[in-house]
Formats: sequence, structure tokens, C-alpha cells
Amino acid sequence: MSASGTAPDGGRGSNRSRRRGNSRNKQRSGTSPVTVTFLGGLGDVGRNCTVVEQSGKLLVIDFGVMFPDPAIMPGVQHVLPDMGWLNSRAADIVGLVVTHGHEDHLGGVPHFLRNIEVPLYGSALSMALAEHKVSEARLADRTSFHVIGDGERRKIGPFDIEALPITHSVPQSLCIVLHTPVGALVHTGDFKIDPSPVDGRLTDLGRLRALGDEGIALLMADSTNADRPGRSASETEIGATLRRLFGERSDRRLMVSCFASHLHRVQQICDAAISEGRVVVPVGRSMVNNVRIARQLGVLDVPEHALFGVEQLDRFNPEEVCIVCTGSQGEPGAALSQIAGGAHSDVTTGADDTVILSSHPIPGNERAVFRMVSRLARLGAEVIHDGHELVHTSGHAQRDELRELHQACRPRWFVPIEGEFHMLARHAGLAREVGMKAKRVLTLTDGAQITLKGNELQVRAGVPAPYHYVDGALDDPDTEVIAERLALTAGFVHVTVVLDSQGRLAAAPDIASRGWLDMTKHVDVVEALSGEIAQAVEQAIKGSRPSPDPDEVERIVRRATGRFVGTRTRRRPAISAAVVALA
Repeated sequence: MSASGTAPDGGRGSNRSRRRGNSRNKQRSGTSPVTVTFLGGLGDVGRNCTVVEQSGKLLVIDFGVMFPDPAIMPGVQHVLPDMGWLNSRAADIVGLVVTHGHEDHLGGVPHFLRNIEVPLYGSALSMALAEHKVSEARLADRTSFHVIGDGERRKIGPFDIEALPITHSVPQSLCIVLHTPVGALVHTGDFKIDPSPVDGRLTDLGRLRALGDEGIALLMADSTNADRPGRSASETEIGATLRRLFGERSDRRLMVSCFASHLHRVQQICDAAISEGRVVVPVGRSMVNNVRIARQLGVLDVPEHALFGVEQLDRFNPEEVCIVCTGSQGEPGAALSQIAGGAHSDVTTGADDTVILSSHPIPGNERAVFRMVSRLARLGAEVIHDGHELVHTSGHAQRDELRELHQACRPRWFVPIEGEFHMLARHAGLAREVGMKAKRVLTLTDGAQITLKGNELQVRAGVPAPYHYVDGALDDPDTEVIAERLALTAGFVHVTVVLDSQGRLAAAPDIASRGWLDMTKHVDVVEALSGEIAQAVEQAIKGSRPSPDPDEVERIVRRATGRFVGTRTRRRPAISAAVVALA
């Protein structure tokens, strides 16, 4: 696909403005091309990664993880963007820019650095969080950390980037503007347009409007809430709810769970707790680390006398304590999940506790979250979540905010990013609603590549962008391994056949199984299977001169076992066989 033309007609400003834009477009007609490759985040919530190429060099924007769906990815801990294409271009990569400190944008950085040595760029908080992750992975010697301030422009190789403040649920989030030969490219990262953020740091819509007047060639914008009408609630509204809930429960211990990176929320939790005379106890490794890092940077304002470690809980009465912990998404190893399961070494819960989930389940996590809620309720705790009270607001722009972004930017081309495909499609529809021509709105998927040259944009064949699975110390189990694991969820049956020196059955087939059926309760089924296998092997031996070799007997055993198991039990366990030939 290719297209050419001036910027969209809708909302472009005066005729004089259009003439200036047309003049610039003519000047760009002979400029060198800029290519954008999307390696993650187009079709899923998570594993965000965008790569821009200019003058033969590559700049990577974000390298995040995605939470796996255990129903279809058993045993997988994280899903990352695939490194295959990046590895092939490793010598051309000049840097990795992190838009903000959430795991779906930052969490894969240590894995990236194991493969490719590059400097990292981002806000002070993003770089501090990245440095902690990288140091834990013992990879600090493979990178350097470079802080970019709000409104700062920086040269990274041939790239001229500008970092604009943008509001989100993690402090110091950045909108990245690349000033290129074809015009400005705007990558929002995750964002909302919050009129009253906790830290007073507003989205720089004024600068985006100015860039729109100059001419934005390409807008790439967060689509996570493109389905939701209206505007997201301001973060400061959550603080008001928390203060009320805390005041109404002055005789109970409070336990509030949220993302450890959601430091504006943590600040409001701490403020509400301290105003009620409570101490704050961070629980969960990432919460403890992020609170420490944020206090060192001045991002989090919590006095030392109000903070205590989990090992000091016994010093206080329950009504004097507010625990702020990880695990709001029902992650098995996180603090709140362990507490709900009675497995936490320091914290238990019961009828004297109120647990507040200051979050909303990420798509795919709903079942795990509400299973955890039920466990907490069984233990007697009062549980409050965003279905009951305004204890969470999204960090992602809803439709009215997205419309405001588009009216400010007025791009020549638009690619919705960061969301499931239906979210991308809805965002594309909104862009057309605000006046963009349909041919200038591109709904793409992972692996897509677009090249801008002058006024034209071409969609290229793209690159492979499969899921990259991480499981323990040995990462990247391939799709065949995942398929085998899925097959094992129905159990397995293993048959051992022993042939004597004449090639005949030396004994009845031995059958072992796990997860198929209770062999002590279904002895008749196991005996019938053994007889079926023996009959199939004996028939093959009688009908073959010379006798079939062990490999052929193994195939016969597997076929007979599969046929019997499927017909008799209507189940599909994994089947394996071994043939032992005696000398």
C-alpha cells in the first residue's frame, strides 16, 4: 500500500496554515526515508516495542513484557517482543528510549541487554527503575543511563528527539517526539489527559498544538481505552475516596494493593494513612524497592517516621497500620496473593481487616483477581474494589481525551498502538471521526513496517514478530514446547512393551499414566487397554516376515493406545511408548 497527499482536511486550521504545510511538504519530497517497525503492542495489551530507522540507524522505543495467559501458555512467566530481527540489526541500534516505568514498557530491558549493548534514555524515575532491574540482572556493564528532562531535546545518533511531559498512572511519563527529515513523529507512550494530576505535571498539549501547526507526519497513540466514552477520572479523585474510606474504618487494619510503579496512588494511600494517624508498611519486593527509589528521587514524599518494615508489624495495633502491597492483579507470587492463600511469612488476614484493591484487572487477569478476592472474603476480610467504590482510575485516555489529542496534533498519518486489535480499530474510527481521511489511518499488527518518504507512506512486507516466551533460567520455549505442555493438561499415558529374542511379546504391556484416569478405580479400563495393545502387536508380528523392528512396533503401540483411549474414554492425553528388545 502506498499513498501520497497533504495533511488531513479536518481541523487543520487556516488556509494560510495549510499553504505553509503544503510548502513544507514540497520541500520534503526529496528527503531521505524514515521507517517505523512495530515489534509489539499492536494486537495485545503488553510487550510494547517500536523501532524507528533513520540514516541506517535504529532507535528502539520501549521493550516491555506481557502477562501470559496460563490457559494457553502454561509455565510461561513473561512474553517479550521477539529479538530475531533486532539481533540481525544489533550493530545499527544507537539507543533504547523508555517512555515510562511500567513493566509492559520497561520490564523486558534486562533481556534486551543480554542480547544487545545499548545506552538507555528516559525520565529520572524511569532510569532509576531501569537501573535497579539491570543491576539485579548483573548487566549494568552493558549499558549507561541517560536522564531526559521535560521539554528537553537530545541527539541520539542521527535522531533528534524531544521529550514532552504527559500524564499517566506512573510519574514522569514521556511523550517522545522525533524530529526527522519527513517531519515530526509523535509516540505518546501510555497517557491520559489529567487536568489535576497529583504532582501538578500536566500533559503538554500546548507544545503538541505547536507541533501540529508545524506539521506532524505521524502520530502513534495509546489505544487501551479507545472503547470507553467520556474522560477518565482524575487521579486526585481517588485520593478523596481513600481518605473517606480510611476515616470510616478507623477501628480496622487497612491493606491497600496497587501496582508498585503507580507511585501517585502510593502517595495518596500514604497521605490518607498518615492523616489518620497510621504507619505505612510496604509489603512485596517491588513495592519496597519502588518506595525506596521514589523517596530518594523526591517523587514520593513520605516521612521516615511513618514508614516501617513488615518485620515490625507486631509493634502496632491493627488500627494503627496501613499495609500497601503488591498483588492487585492476582499474580501467584505477589504479596496479596500469598496473604490470601495463607502463604505469606509475615502477614495474615482476617475479620479485622479491610482490603482495598486500588486497581482494575488487566484483560486476561480477571479470573485470577476474583479468585483472590473470594479467598480474602473466605478469611473474613472486607474487600473493596472499583466495582464498589472509586478506588481506581485508568491511566489511559478515553475517547474524549483521545479526541483532544488528535485535535491538537492533526497528523498527516496515524497508527493506533498499544492495545488489543478491537481497541486499535476503535481508535482508528475515532481518528476518522475527527476528520482524517480513511487512507491516512493505518490499523496494523505486530511485525508491520511503514516507510515515510516525502509526502508518501508505504506499508512494507514487515518482519517476523512472534511471541518470545520466558520460562525460568532457560528462556524462549518455542511454540512446539508450549503445544506439548497444552497436550499434557489432559494427562499422559506411557506404554512399555518388551520383546523377547524371537521378537515376540515377553510380557503383558506395562501402562503408566498421570492425569488421565485413576488407575486404581478403573482397573478394567487399564486391563482392556493392555489387551488391545498386545493384540495389535501380536497381529503385526504374525503378519510380518521378518518380524517388525522395534521402531515399527512403537508406532503400532502408539496408534493402538490412541485409538483405544479416544474411543473408550473420550479423552485426549499425550501418548508415548517405549519398546525394549531383549537380546
